[in-house]
Amino acid sequence: MTKNTDQIIVNTMEKIRKPDGFKSEKLIVLPDHILMESSSHPLVRPLYVTDTGYFPRALHHYRERPEGSEAVIVIFCMEGEGWYRLGNDRVQPVGQGQAIVIPAQTPHAYGSSEKHPWSIYWWHFKGEQTEAFFEGFGPGPGPGHEPGNVPEAEEASTDVCECDKWNIGAIAGTAEGLSDDKTALGVGAPGAPDGGNLTEPPSRPAKTAAVSLPVTLPPDKARQLAELFHEGYALLEQGYTLNHIIYVSQLAHHLAAMLRLCRLQPQDGIFRNSQHDITQTVRYMMDRLEGTVTLKQLAAQARVSVPHFTQRFKEATGYSPIDYYLRLKIQLACRHLDLTEQSVKEISHRLGFQDPYYFSRLFKKIMGKSPSEYRGTRKG
Repeated sequence: MTKNTDQIIVNTMEKIRKPDGFKSEKLIVLPDHILMESSSHPLVRPLYVTDTGYFPRALHHYRERPEGSEAVIVIFCMEGEGWYRLGNDRVQPVGQGQAIVIPAQTPHAYGSSEKHPWSIYWWHFKGEQTEAFFEGFGPGPGPGHEPGNVPEAEEASTDVCECDKWNIGAIAGTAEGLSDDKTALGVGAPGAPDGGNLTEPPSRPAKTAAVSLPVTLPPDKARQLAELFHEGYALLEQGYTLNHIIYVSQLAHHLAAMLRLCRLQPQDGIFRNSQHDITQTVRYMMDRLEGTVTLKQLAAQARVSVPHFTQRFKEATGYSPIDYYLRLKIQLACRHLDLTEQSVKEISHRLGFQDPYYFSRLFKKIMGKSPSEYRGTRKG
């Protein structure tokens, strides 16, 4: 799809957009003077809602903001279909169960499908920490660098730090500590739609240009997102009191955290083109905390190469697979220390550490105190 075609879509939607509201719609815009007063409160200041609404079966719904918005905009498609475009990105389709985040000050346009009009929940957010809450959303690095699509040349050059030589369950004494790798939690994006009906942005990926992708929510998270909207909306309907705004601001925190989690741990496979997601890898690790597992085994069950697996896992969790697995072991060790009378040595051996002294050093590095000190701490 060319830029001219993109513009034709926008121009066409501009002509047929619906000037009035939508049947059974919900809409709240908080007054500026109320926001000015409440936004100085420490519980509201980081992130708060300025506008929110629900548009059911919003046929001809269309918005274009060439200069962007002062607020971060979140749109969740509960039913039907639509499309959106950020900056100079290609037009992207949006389907049922998907959410889009439009960063502040970002030129954009979006609209409903003509064949299958979308039903959307939407929010406008402001606050001192909006950029942090919605970090990683927006235009991405473009095709070939999206999650799970690392070019072979990059895979071959990825530094695994000889992690593949480690038997993660029996490494006692072979390493002095955990990696201090700092990994940016960014997400790229594949291509965009091309060809088709001018009012129905089609779906064949384009080969060029940086783009952003919608976030797919699993059914339980989709329900939670809708519940967050209704809970906040119902409260604001009862008045714009400071207590109501504080409560809705905390709901906004929950919503932003949920979108971040779903973006970093997508349910359609964190390793794209693979029927796998990060939760499966973590379950695989947890099932083997009292045994052993190798990095090759972890990559094999994810159906990707070792370098690719290591890179994607670190992007999703902030830890290398080895570090994460060791931390899970130490978490389990804490439970044994809390709930059993087993000695430190017995717990060490139970979790696959042959050297109790290495186990104790690792425990202190992660927990900040030795196993004996941890056991002696009052809890509950």
